[in-house]
Amino acid sequence: MAQTEKSAESAGFTLLELMIALGLTALLSLVAYAALSIFLKAMQHGQAAAEQVQELRVGQTILARSLSSVVTGSLDQRRYFIGNATEMRFFTPVPLEAHNMGGIYHWRVLVGTDESNQLVLAVEQTKNVNWFRDPEGVEVRHIIMGNLTFLRFTYGQDDKEYETWDAVKAKGLPQWIRVYLTQKGQAPL
Repeated sequence: MAQTEKSAESAGFTLLELMIALGLTALLSLVAYAALSIFLKAMQHGQAAAEQVQELRVGQTILARSLSSVVTGSLDQRRYFIGNATEMRFFTPVPLEAHNMGGIYHWRVLVGTDESNQLVLAVEQTKNVNWFRDPEGVEVRHIIMGNLTFLRFTYGQDDKEYETWDAVKAKGLPQWIRVYLTQKGQAPL
């Protein structure tokens, strides 16, 4: 009978053993939660960075495609390309939307602000040849890139860089256009 009492006592856990096991479980759970939290934050940061890079690529593609196809004539047989530090205006056969094919489009690439007053790079398109007569006659308006803290255009001929460009006065289009920009939380590009 003495053996059955002793084996019944040794079959369970003491309160101290149970408390130590619960403490270790809580500690392991805390470490696992902290590791998961760090992993999720890193993943979100990585996704945000990837989205910014993708936005930059799309913006660069849109600008390169439209600027490489600038039409060099106008109604007066003059070249039409006007640019300053905050906007460019030109004619191009490239529409902003693929379903809108056919014709010559007047593009305005500009530094603007969105609804939350953040700096953005935007594009406006119209088929209206004279933008100055109807500045609100914009058919398509897109924000190419958002979350900017700085944006400026410069124009070049050979190795000289200019703040403004007028194709009529310069008797031609710029050889290159440089876009200086800084996205929030990123180094200048």
